[in-house]
Amino acid sequence: MTAPVSTSPAVSFLPALGAQSGSADVPALRTATSLVVLAQSTYRSLTGLPAGGGDRANPVVRDLLSAATTELGDARDALSSATTGAGGRPQTAPDPVYSSVVAQALPTVRSPADVVGVALTLEDVLAQTLVADAAGLSTPALRATALRLGAAAASRKASLLIVSSLLSSAQSDLVVAPPDLTALPAAVGTVGFPDTRFPTSKASPPEEGSG
Repeated sequence: MTAPVSTSPAVSFLPALGAQSGSADVPALRTATSLVVLAQSTYRSLTGLPAGGGDRANPVVRDLLSAATTELGDARDALSSATTGAGGRPQTAPDPVYSSVVAQALPTVRSPADVVGVALTLEDVLAQTLVADAAGLSTPALRATALRLGAAAASRKASLLIVSSLLSSAQSDLVVAPPDLTALPAAVGTVGFPDTRFPTSKASPPEEGSG
């Protein structure tokens, strides 16, 4: 379920670019990969829960998790290839900071809204990290990769924000695919895009997950 494209405000994913030295590329790419690794493994864990993929799951939320798991696998491959190309070793471990956040959150997941909350946390930090990375990576190709993957994470975040808004307002009956556009509240077209310039204040620092 996604917001109607025509009603979404324009969001800038283009921070002022100031390329860093090539030696700083590898830590940034490895940290971004660590967030992808964590998100993918978390989505698989969520799918194994009653509220994520079982008898209490919302079909739209379940499908979002499934699609995101595949997309994150592609992102992991792209970042690993970029890391190797930059002279580094691909990251295989999950981000240590957000791993603890997930570990605390998973036992508390009881509803589709809880599932969406966990997913939103991870997609938000992943998107912000990749967009922040794009401002500093040393080559146009690396910056393009970071922006492409950051935009994908931001798109997943937007879908999750829309679903979250409906679930939190007791309108879970509207979280269906395809959606009933005539029944959706007017704000649904913008709730997934709250920012005109994409924020990066929550971006993980390059050294966070590059160990």
